[in-house]
Amino acid sequence: MVRFFFRFLFLVFVLVAVVVLWAYFAAWRSPETFSISADRDNSYALMSWQDYEVKAAEILPPYILQKEPFNEGAAFFFGAEHGRLPGDSQYRLIQKTWDEFGPTVALVEGRLGFLFPYFEDPTEKFGEPGFVAQLARRNDVPHYSWELSKSDEIALLREKYSKEQVALFIILRPYWGSVETIRLPGADDIVTGLIEDRGTRQGIEGAISSVADIDRIWERDFPDAADWRDQSFGLALPGYFSGLFVDANNIRDTHMLNTVMELTENGERVYVAAGWSHVVRIQPVLENY
Repeated sequence: MVRFFFRFLFLVFVLVAVVVLWAYFAAWRSPETFSISADRDNSYALMSWQDYEVKAAEILPPYILQKEPFNEGAAFFFGAEHGRLPGDSQYRLIQKTWDEFGPTVALVEGRLGFLFPYFEDPTEKFGEPGFVAQLARRNDVPHYSWELSKSDEIALLREKYSKEQVALFIILRPYWGSVETIRLPGADDIVTGLIEDRGTRQGIEGAISSVADIDRIWERDFPDAADWRDQSFGLALPGYFSGLFVDANNIRDTHMLNTVMELTENGERVYVAAGWSHVVRIQPVLENY
């Protein structure tokens, strides 16, 4: 009986070890950012936000741009509308354009995260970046995030804004991106999680440690503005946040362009998935390149 018990424990241990190892190797991890090796241009003539707002009122997403030839390769930009549900026609169009373009490298917006492919749907969990990552894995095409590193983005913003201002923006950015017309239920709990996840990043660590800190800063800096819980990127953000929003997007779009430039100079056919505002705003650069 004792021998049987130990054999049973051994089999359980082996089974657990196999499951853990399978999960470790099968799980998706955040795509790496592409390391730009050369000094690149940081002064692209992106479309201004004023011109973008005019153009955005005239078009509907998705917004597509293709540049072929582009340097020694080619580039395809799919400007998606975030939040489309699995099965939406947008994903069929991504599939179609992916197959027609035949990319050798894919770039996706955001950093995605862990995903267990047999139990989770990448499109349901991550939207169009997850769908494109799935296509890349299916076709054995390398894929990267077109975002710059977290520390690099913060360092560039800190050249113009205070540590506290940047910390507030980095922490609240995902929340404001999710708010439409009314505050999200459980706003404080959501932002508490964002503080834990983002508030310790290099360059802003220690600036904000609680929702009470955010309330204090907001009351001090924006006494006449609506509560931060009721703000969103669909509204005009108060004070220095309007500048932070523009500068952060310019930094991101510039890095995306530099990544595409370097890859196409190496002869790659690059498929880029991004929110449609990013693609609209880089159009003048592609037209004049």
